[in-house]
Amino acid sequence: ILYGPPGTGKTYSTILLAAEIIEGEKITDFTEATRIFNSHLGDRIEFITFHQNYSYEDFIQGLRPDTDNERDLIFEKKDGIFKTISDRALKNISDSERPSNIKKPFEEVFHTLLLPLLEGEVEEIEIQMKRSSYFITEISNKSISFRKSSGMSSHTLSINTLRKMYETNTNLNIQGLSPYYTPLFSRLVDLGKTSGEKSHQTIKKNYVLVIDEINRANISRVFGELITLIEPDKRSHGELPLSSTLPSGDRFVVPSNLYLIGTMNTADKSIALLDIALRRRFDFIAMYPKYENLDKEVYDVDILKAINKNIVKLKGHDFQIGHAYFMGENVELLPRMNSKVIPLLLEYFMNDAAEVKSILTQSGLEVEKDSWPIRILGKLG
Repeated sequence: ILYGPPGTGKTYSTILLAAEIIEGEKITDFTEATRIFNSHLGDRIEFITFHQNYSYEDFIQGLRPDTDNERDLIFEKKDGIFKTISDRALKNISDSERPSNIKKPFEEVFHTLLLPLLEGEVEEIEIQMKRSSYFITEISNKSISFRKSSGMSSHTLSINTLRKMYETNTNLNIQGLSPYYTPLFSRLVDLGKTSGEKSHQTIKKNYVLVIDEINRANISRVFGELITLIEPDKRSHGELPLSSTLPSGDRFVVPSNLYLIGTMNTADKSIALLDIALRRRFDFIAMYPKYENLDKEVYDVDILKAINKNIVKLKGHDFQIGHAYFMGENVELLPRMNSKVIPLLLEYFMNDAAEVKSILTQSGLEVEKDSWPIRILGKLG
């Protein structure tokens, strides 16, 4: 967890850290790090921001309406961002331990199976079950419609669910509809086999989940029982690997090749108030204002130092102004101070105008008389 006041480069640093973890080497060029980060975003890297309403169902797993079902309102379990990337990482680390057979892409296999129906050669496609059959009658962009061997009522299966089953090679425990998904999944697997049974060795890779503003959510509520599983020795390949049963009945384990990076704004919430269980499971890296040895110039560094010196005396180190406010596009002193820094100071000091004016004056700035909002006219003298 990277912690410190706003504007100290925490989110900036997560991009560098994530890129280094993905590549397994030190990266100093931020442009290159950004390219690596964006190229893996949505696959080996996920980025989320916590907030007060973020929940266990958003993060791990919960019930959500099945938007793929175009006929009935059905609630199904949906994996949250943490479980999604954990499943990807676990599949990679498991596949790396044994050669796996190469199979055709899902879209190709799916199209091959249903081509006769799509081209109108047949009116329905029979899918054999253990004791009977069902018949696929219609295909839409999101679902497959089928009828049972007895009765005329129509039912649907999610194409996205089939895709997930095929790509993960897992017969998901789908309540109620499992007897219909399983035989179709088996047909797709058979069609997906390539001639010659070619195999390849999967390379073990690292995965990264970046959690911005990690202290803004209710950590106990979001992580739930999985707070224990993120410890290195409790992970899939740790010394004491543990798994947990989710409310849905799914077994879940945190893979050893998944890294968690968090950021925490100390001006928003003190470290002392952060969940103790979370604190002892992360390494904390302090990020406070810097005035030199940065890749870009810090403008009016004497003023920034003076402002922070006064803030530390009155509020402590966690409420300083970050160097990013005095870098990059923030070249001009007046718009930088009047539009960004002074509003932040007013927030820190609960709109105490006298206190903020005192800080600005002691920092060598001329304050406009009787102005509200508070504005500066320039440097003193």
